[in-house]
Amino acid sequence: MSFSLFSNKKEDLKRRIIDDLVRHTATGKRELEAYLTDTGSLADSLVQLAPTSSNRYVYPHQGARWLREYRNSTVWDEFTCRCVLALWRVFQGSGITELVHGESDMSGLAEALLELDLPFLTLLDIFSTIHDSYYQERHKVLVRNAVYKVVNKPAYLPRLCTAAQDACLYGRFVALSALDDLTALPGEEGALAKAELLACTGESSKQVQRLLLTILASHPDWAGDYADLLKSKKAAQRLMAAEVAAKLGDALRPQLEEALAVEKSAKVADAIRVALGQEAQPAGEEAPASLDELAARVLKGGKKRKLQWLLDHPLPTLHLTEGGEVSQDRRDALMVACCELGRIGRSETAAQLAQGIDQKDLAALANEVYELWLAAGAQSKTKWVLPFAAVYGGPAMTPKLNHAINEWPQNARGAIACDAVTALALSDDPAALLIVDAISRKFKFRQVKAAAGAALDNAAQELGITTEELADRIVPTLGFSADGKRTFDYGPRNFTVRLTPTLELEITNDSGKTVKNLPAPGKTDDEAKATAAYNDFKTMKKQIRTTVTSQKARLEAALSALRCWTGDSWQALFVHNPIMHQFAMSLIWGIYEDGQLQTTFRYMEDGSFNTVDEEEYQLPEGARIGLAHPVELDQETLEGWKQQLEDYEITQSIQQLDRPVFRLEPGLESCRSLERFGGKILNGLSLSGKLQGLGWYRGSVQDAGEFFTFYREDPALGLGVELNFSGAYVGDESSTVTVYNAVFYRAGTVQRGSYCYDEPKEEHIFTLGEVPTRYYSEVVYQLERATASSTETNPDWKKETR
Repeated sequence: MSFSLFSNKKEDLKRRIIDDLVRHTATGKRELEAYLTDTGSLADSLVQLAPTSSNRYVYPHQGARWLREYRNSTVWDEFTCRCVLALWRVFQGSGITELVHGESDMSGLAEALLELDLPFLTLLDIFSTIHDSYYQERHKVLVRNAVYKVVNKPAYLPRLCTAAQDACLYGRFVALSALDDLTALPGEEGALAKAELLACTGESSKQVQRLLLTILASHPDWAGDYADLLKSKKAAQRLMAAEVAAKLGDALRPQLEEALAVEKSAKVADAIRVALGQEAQPAGEEAPASLDELAARVLKGGKKRKLQWLLDHPLPTLHLTEGGEVSQDRRDALMVACCELGRIGRSETAAQLAQGIDQKDLAALANEVYELWLAAGAQSKTKWVLPFAAVYGGPAMTPKLNHAINEWPQNARGAIACDAVTALALSDDPAALLIVDAISRKFKFRQVKAAAGAALDNAAQELGITTEELADRIVPTLGFSADGKRTFDYGPRNFTVRLTPTLELEITNDSGKTVKNLPAPGKTDDEAKATAAYNDFKTMKKQIRTTVTSQKARLEAALSALRCWTGDSWQALFVHNPIMHQFAMSLIWGIYEDGQLQTTFRYMEDGSFNTVDEEEYQLPEGARIGLAHPVELDQETLEGWKQQLEDYEITQSIQQLDRPVFRLEPGLESCRSLERFGGKILNGLSLSGKLQGLGWYRGSVQDAGEFFTFYREDPALGLGVELNFSGAYVGDESSTVTVYNAVFYRAGTVQRGSYCYDEPKEEHIFTLGEVPTRYYSEVVYQLERATASSTETNPDWKKETR
């Protein structure tokens, strides 16, 4: 193409872009056109664009696409930068992510805007919009790093100091990261960067606090400055200093002890005790003579006022297990200690105050406080109620929190739902961690799913094990003995409950007669024993449902993705746990080497192992054990196992041997697209509901709130799959849709988020022949189930694809 033709094409694109952006504005059309065609400084951009606004939800998608075409043919020139500012200021950032594909693109835009004299804080606000448009943390990190690398220069030091105090959250994060590097500069510049970092230690944002803690802990040579911060008048700075000191070992022990002796904030005092390794004993003071004296210290300074919204209501009275009432001050101090902690966690002070209090009374108080909090609007500023309720609310609190976790995200309260998940992980109820584990595996809202995963990761890290190993450990026994039985004592009579291989409850009385259900306590029963046993049975029935549902989902995932256990870990879970013992006996297991099935076996009720030919089998040393998939079995072996289970009258706890199998058709090995379901027409709500129920997610929301893909990723396998379809609107998926194709790609290589237009790239897409046989079969099986309601096909679907 000649230069003149190329130039004419660019000018034509510019004109079309300008016309489309102007057309979509509600006010200030003339001002926007003048701004886009101007060649002056960008410093007064916001003033020039002030009269301009768009109608709500309007998105100039055609103009944005032309702008992407224009951008692909040139560098970040002034016109493109002006368009970016217009999209950000007038159209709330819509379309900007179409222009940037990776860290280098973002860095290029940042450099161009700074060269054109855009105000530093405005630059950070623009990239904050891009940052917040992404869902996944790894993409947010990319946006932070892109700008950080551009501004991490001595020339920007004064502006970084201003941004560290005055910028948006994203801007403060970037500024502090850059200032940390600039502390290495010699002389006054390095000293200025350091002083600014220390001045920000009163920061209120928890995200920025975590960053500051990491930064400051990497500078042990600043210990003298942290000692000064321990004397600050601001509690937030003293708290930060204590948390940094905790990471520096004993470097500040004398200063910490001195600070603790005069510390008035319970929250800061707790942090100092943690740094000193003295969780319970205040340094410099005599130990409280009683828990009532400890309560008085906690309430010192009028801290009870924080509970006034609760104290306006009658609260349950607490009693000691040894008899006698607990004082109201001690009860209130227990709640204040949780309130003062300032995070979703366990308060050591509260644990001290709870010692000796009747657990049922504590549970009644926690449940009542939780209900009052809900009635008051479940405000985030009093979210300390969540860990208080989880820790002390007992089994009755678990379903309440679970219900809230499911409800809140549907009402735009995803953040508080995340806090509730984190709190639920603190509960001693065996069912609580199972629910958190289930949420981490399959939940409609990614934000909450990620919070559940983080809560489990933290718990696993503390134990030094993997998350999957933690999930194995938290499977409860629910009081069943090794042989799968549990006795409920009514005094003069007993009932034995046995968990059957089909995971149902079989109840027998003293004479061995089977009864349908555990009877209510009678007149001749020991009232206390019978009532307690009856209530325990009802609780156990709820827990067994939760446990069975959760473990079925885990085993389904293990079957789909080939999770393997070592011989010891397999026996610990499936032999010694009475719940999983029942699962194990109904399933067919395989010995694997390098992901390949070597042989199969079954675990018998008497504890032995046998083969498909019913010969005794010994587990080999160093065995890797996983669930055998029917796609791996020849027909003779498959039929042999089915016959053996039928002979023993065993029903499988999950669909395994009868699972539909889908193999890749010959000749399609080199294909990069799965078109088996192409053209299927069905209701969009049906497709969405079934796929999300199977662990898939909606793809990125794009123009006008529409999305065009569903996807799932399995990081353990490094695989993802994306299904393309004709599109549906978020909030209204009831229209008829057409399914297109699906592609398998390398997990983690596609950016997801609002107005994110990324898709699997050619170099990351697998041919169908490269996809593991088991994974291919499982994905096809899920898509078969999701599209089963389709009764009509569009033969021309390929012409519709985007």
